[in-house]
Amino acid sequence: MSLTENLSSIASLPAPLPPAPNGEVFTKEQWDTLFSILEVFIPSIPAASNGGRSTEFDKALSRLKPYQPEGVSEDVARAFLSEDPISDPEFRQAVARKFKLYVPPSDSQGLGFVLSLFNTTVGSYILTGYTTPIHKQDLETRARIVCQWSVARLSLLRAVYRSLSGLARQVWLTTSPNLRRILDFPDIPRQLERNPSYDFKFHDFNSPSTSTALATDVVIIGSGCGAGVVASHLSRAGLKCLVLEKSYHFPSTHFPMSATSAGEHLMENGGVMVTDDASVAILAGSTFGGGGTVNWSASLQPPRAVREEWAADRLPHFLSAEYQDCLDTVCERMGVAKATDPEGLGKIEHNFANRTLLEGSRRLGIAVQIVPQNTASRRHFCGYCNSGCASATKQGPANCWFPDAAAHGAEFIEGCWVEEIVFSEKNGVKTATGVKALWTSRDRETTRQLSVSAKRVIVSAGTLQSPLVLLRSGLKNPHIGAHLHLHPTFTVWATWPQRTNPWEGAILTVAMTGLEDQDGQHHGPKVEVICSTPGFGLLTVPFRAQYSLKASNKGQERSALSSAVEYRLSTAKHGYSTGFVCITRDADTGRVYIDPKDPTRRRARIAYTPSARDRRHLLEGMVGGMQAAFVMGAVEIDSCHAPVERWIRPSHLDPKSTAAMDELSFSNFISEVRRLWLASPEQSSAGSAHQMGSCRMASSPKTGVVDANGKVFGTEGLYVADASVFPSASGVNPMISTMGIAEWIARGIVRELQ
Repeated sequence: MSLTENLSSIASLPAPLPPAPNGEVFTKEQWDTLFSILEVFIPSIPAASNGGRSTEFDKALSRLKPYQPEGVSEDVARAFLSEDPISDPEFRQAVARKFKLYVPPSDSQGLGFVLSLFNTTVGSYILTGYTTPIHKQDLETRARIVCQWSVARLSLLRAVYRSLSGLARQVWLTTSPNLRRILDFPDIPRQLERNPSYDFKFHDFNSPSTSTALATDVVIIGSGCGAGVVASHLSRAGLKCLVLEKSYHFPSTHFPMSATSAGEHLMENGGVMVTDDASVAILAGSTFGGGGTVNWSASLQPPRAVREEWAADRLPHFLSAEYQDCLDTVCERMGVAKATDPEGLGKIEHNFANRTLLEGSRRLGIAVQIVPQNTASRRHFCGYCNSGCASATKQGPANCWFPDAAAHGAEFIEGCWVEEIVFSEKNGVKTATGVKALWTSRDRETTRQLSVSAKRVIVSAGTLQSPLVLLRSGLKNPHIGAHLHLHPTFTVWATWPQRTNPWEGAILTVAMTGLEDQDGQHHGPKVEVICSTPGFGLLTVPFRAQYSLKASNKGQERSALSSAVEYRLSTAKHGYSTGFVCITRDADTGRVYIDPKDPTRRRARIAYTPSARDRRHLLEGMVGGMQAAFVMGAVEIDSCHAPVERWIRPSHLDPKSTAAMDELSFSNFISEVRRLWLASPEQSSAGSAHQMGSCRMASSPKTGVVDANGKVFGTEGLYVADASVFPSASGVNPMISTMGIAEWIARGIVRELQ
């Protein structure tokens, strides 16, 4: 048996999590209060009440049966409904771990103060309407109290509701064994292709005798898409490159990881990042290979309109033939089919969700395109890529660019946090001469201070971390961290009469593009297919508090637990569903800055709220995605905006209903989505997987951070080469835009040295 055949026959190797710090974040009473609130969102649905059967449980069981996998017994459905996460030690430990490692201490302290208020007579009465502490109330009373917070006048209660609702559901989705059983979701893809990845060698400083003073021609901070291209190009030009990555490398034998392991090992801040007002949840890669390890292979070049906008700020190279050559060069290296290559695009295999979006867009008369993939023109039927690619097919930094750089002499250090850039000063000009860094061993047992001297320093730490590196290094340009674009996203889900297994197949191979210019300046949404592994896709399914707040709904009996029942049933339909993610090119911006309460100056804070016009644009994408699902025959559609209930096709409920009735019902549903989306923006959080612009390229330090060659204004020898230098949002999945700019900057550095 060959090595490849042998690898294909085994599951992923484990990726143990490092230990969490000792000590407690909350007191026992505060923990009791916290878990009593979390239980409201994911309670065990009681199977009996007052000595008899619970009508609500029986109805839920009956509604669940059509979505059970074939051959699965009713016991699985019963276990799914009655599962009690709050009593599960794994769930409780996962919650505690998030607070210890990933929630800013200042935020934990603020929440701790609120939790203590619940345990005082006066505080409890003000916040709950009862003098009895909330954790001593029965579950139904707690449910009514907590659900009321979703529409409370007091912003503090609305904030607590939003944050704890998200926390409870996120942890449950990644720890529930019964959810995976009811969905028949395999931890490893059924069509697993496992191939060996490149065997990187990393510097090891565990031995006290190993020198911690290093010298190189070019030191590159970060290992994402920009870093990979720069390292490859400069190494090929004969420069000695040293790549520093704060996270760690995992070979393909560890992929795909579980949702929990992927969050901690592959994502920034454990996969838990939100803007200051919690209006946007942010996902950013943080591993060797950065976003190129966890992205979905989409390889779109920046549109002409965007390039014209970038060139208008005296950056004409964005319209030049050489910049186009940079884009084409990186695409050719990764085997990306051109938009003019129907044979290459024809090799891309679409799963059910992508076929639905493609045909649905055509039926609506909305422009749509096949999305090229960076998969070396090979089949890549992998829906788990956000947790790492077992096939090593995706030609990101770790599979394409860094192996090439290594072959030309590049060296690598993992677990290396750059504290600051070192400068010398001559004639009032700062010249970068290296970096100071802290190395931490993979087992977290050993740390060493490193000093790296270099002729050139290239910051490629990503849009959220590159500005922090510059700020920690004493640079004062006010544009550092400003002009942040996030491509805010929102997801809509459709349920179908047949099983879809949405986690199978290539994630994103089609994009609805006909709505992307809403204002004549190319601001607007694309509609694409979302990664649909349960631990990721189901994060966007909302908890609807209104079910518990209504005594009745169209004649159906409701209880205080109805919201939790409806949420659990919505997740159980996932195997019959498809999700479309609406991504808008944002016109308005925010900023990223160092957490002022973090003594290590490592933690990024993000000030960003989607503007009213960007929300309007996002809404048009949501409507387009839902219309595509409707014309293709979806039987249920969820706007994922909590105040709007799921739409159910009348003819699905009653065969006597006509197509005209379906049309009218759906039209009324869309009108309600439009009305409530604009009227209640607080009740839904947007997402972001694309961050750009925080070290923007410009013609002058009065408007940006780096010049047309990527050099930081006011310095010598210091460059930024990642998505943070985008002059504005790219309007497409940013990998190719990032790589094209990195190729441009690398060519300029070589010319400068020559």
